[in-house]
Amino acid sequence: MSVLSLLIQTMSNGVSSALKNGGEVYNEEVDDALALLPQYLRVYVNHYHDDFYIAKSFDPRLVAQLMVEGFLPIAGSSRYLLPKLHVERCVLQLRPQSNLHISKSTRKKSKRFQLSINEAFDDVVAGCHQQHGINWLFPPIVSAFRTLQKETIQYGDCQAQLVENGSFQPSGAIPMRFYSIEIWNAETGALAGGELGYSVGGIYSSLTGFSREDAAGSVQLAALGKLLLQCGFLHWDLGMEMEYKRQLGAELIGRTDFVREVHRTRVEDKYLVLRCNGRRNAKEIIDFDRPDIASAANKKPRSGSKHERATKDGGAKKRPHKDDK
Repeated sequence: MSVLSLLIQTMSNGVSSALKNGGEVYNEEVDDALALLPQYLRVYVNHYHDDFYIAKSFDPRLVAQLMVEGFLPIAGSSRYLLPKLHVERCVLQLRPQSNLHISKSTRKKSKRFQLSINEAFDDVVAGCHQQHGINWLFPPIVSAFRTLQKETIQYGDCQAQLVENGSFQPSGAIPMRFYSIEIWNAETGALAGGELGYSVGGIYSSLTGFSREDAAGSVQLAALGKLLLQCGFLHWDLGMEMEYKRQLGAELIGRTDFVREVHRTRVEDKYLVLRCNGRRNAKEIIDFDRPDIASAANKKPRSGSKHERATKDGGAKKRPHKDDK
């Protein structure tokens, strides 16, 4: 049985029938939404309303599969997964021409902080809960994210399936990677802020974040943006439109164009990895410039499999084969 077949069998046990909004289904809205939902996902995901879809499973494999199809997975409660596909996505272009804007004030304050990746997942979640309440970070989706992050650290990526629309058979594997981003007070070593996010090909998507010190949030965004640029990423997906995202340089793009770009980059740029190599001073990251490395974005690892590409110091292990004892 294929991995996707196993996924479908597992998920379908927890999927409701098509949901209706107040007892009525608005055909034009549903037809448009279903056109953007791959057929193989319709076995266990339904359109709910507006930008939202719905499923009853938080299986990490389903969450990863939704990510590689362009959906932003959030939770409506501890019972329902609510994948979101924004009608308009707020996206910051990084390449070929970067639109990232960093203010002089943020550059000046950045020397007080250090940035790291995948050092404190649970502390970042706790910080988000402290600042925003549970919001959409309910325990089941946090558990799914934790599984994806651990797999990213251990093997270098999480494997989703490449399935052409109209088909139920996978034609290959797509790596996606989950990250916790931390910003630390350089003097005290205390966690000052952070965010959760993931990457598919050349797109990094921010999920949610927090800050508990003055300027920590703006510095974290600035340093992360420059780090994404240095690592060869093409786009920074910031989700729904907000003023501070516009000030960073993000623009709105339609969801059809966004999904099309996800489908392109998930194959062509699948080896891109966000790296930090320990805790680094945020100002050094922001001020650091290097020659264009876009030509290196599609290069495969020099040796070993793609699963040996690490996202945390120490390297990644080889992913065990299903027949390994």
